[in-house]
Amino acid sequence: MNHRTKVAESKRAATRHKLLDAAMRLFSDHTGPTPVIDDVIREAKVSRGTFYNYFDSLDEVLAAISHELSDQMTTDILPVHDVLLEPWQRLAVGFRLFMVRAMLDRKWAGFVTRVDAWQHNTLVAKNIRSDLEQGKARGQFSFDRVDVATDFIAGASAYCIQTIRHGVPEPNLYMDAQVRMALTCVGCDRETREQGVAFSLSHLQSWATGEGMRTPAWALYLNTEDGKLFLSHSPVSNR
Repeated sequence: MNHRTKVAESKRAATRHKLLDAAMRLFSDHTGPTPVIDDVIREAKVSRGTFYNYFDSLDEVLAAISHELSDQMTTDILPVHDVLLEPWQRLAVGFRLFMVRAMLDRKWAGFVTRVDAWQHNTLVAKNIRSDLEQGKARGQFSFDRVDVATDFIAGASAYCIQTIRHGVPEPNLYMDAQVRMALTCVGCDRETREQGVAFSLSHLQSWATGEGMRTPAWALYLNTEDGKLFLSHSPVSNR
């Protein structure tokens, strides 16, 4: 690839990012009428022709934002996810993490709950499938089909994120119960389910406070009331 091609691709990527960033700001902060394409191009300071060079519609822009946020979240958790040796640990931690992020960052949750963010080619779907396959191979999980189990866990994750975003009484207890339910649905025994609930919480609390791991971006929200409740929470066993 020559220098001119690299420059052109870099400029194209920058313009696309500018459009996505403008749309995200508008949809995150709007309180009146739903933003339209004219609002996005005005916010991004580009022409209508430039917009259509990258996207066919505003729905396509929103789908791209959702997809990228989902992939970015998955990329961000890899340092804490990949060090875990057991599939039940990875599934429990990943499942809880999306809910914690939703509680602390509702703008993110508003985009990532779009259906477009949970397609089979996203990083989150690929990671869920991998964990499920490994868990079944090791005898930790029991289910009929990995594609069905992947869709089930991904769909449950999206719905939990949406529920927490809109508000639920005692969200940390809700997350405990959802992690327990997720592990139940993939065939974990009672002992593993309770280990998963406790481990996923303590592991993410340690990560959020930077204890031996790179502090994640959503740790910026830990000074909020929700953040303090998350850090002080201890799960109650359901044995």
